[in-house]
Amino acid sequence: MTKRVQAWHGWGFGPTAFDPLRSALADCCELSALALTAPGSGDFETWSSELAKQVSSGEVLLGWSLGAMLALAAVAAGARPRALVLIGASPRFVASADWPHGLDAGTVSTFRSGVAEHPARTLKRFLALQTLGDSQRSAAQALLEPALETDATKLSPALSALINADLRTCVGQIRVPTLLLHGENDALMPLRAATWLVDHLPNARLIVLPQCGHAPHVTQAHQVADALMQFLGSLPDA
Repeated sequence: MTKRVQAWHGWGFGPTAFDPLRSALADCCELSALALTAPGSGDFETWSSELAKQVSSGEVLLGWSLGAMLALAAVAAGARPRALVLIGASPRFVASADWPHGLDAGTVSTFRSGVAEHPARTLKRFLALQTLGDSQRSAAQALLEPALETDATKLSPALSALINADLRTCVGQIRVPTLLLHGENDALMPLRAATWLVDHLPNARLIVLPQCGHAPHVTQAHQVADALMQFLGSLPDA
């Protein structure tokens, strides 16, 4: 079966964030990255429901960060991809009394203000967080910087969607074969969020990438590609 992957990027970035992984997969897989634009309302459910219509049953749906959350929600909304691959995933971005595996609400509020008032400066800081704790931090930032979103008007609606999303009540219904790939030192979506997901998704496995931050598809593109291909080869219809 032809291996086709549709990839959804994270907040603050565009499709070219997947260029290193696309290159690593070039000989064995066709990866197409979709440019995601949130509805003006910033409504996460509306966004994920619309995206669900763009997923075919024969392809693999890959999501990174916010893209991973949208991918989970799209499947919950009715999309039926062949499999899910989730990089740096979490069911909830913001920490709360019953969810300690996210960013502090005060930090998120400051971040939201920064996006509204100083978007370019805030994006630079956000870029630095992507590779915090990564052994290849400088090289990764250089690769990711060209993929930063240049249209500031798109940032706030997508950020609202990210902040308000909470998938904890729906992941138990998602039975699509799922591979979770997570950096050991992820500073944005802590590893505990991924271990929570693998415990609650009925058909999931987790691979932790050592000495890696939030962007393993950039800093460890070949390892991610190998893990993805081994996962796809293990599927019943492979």
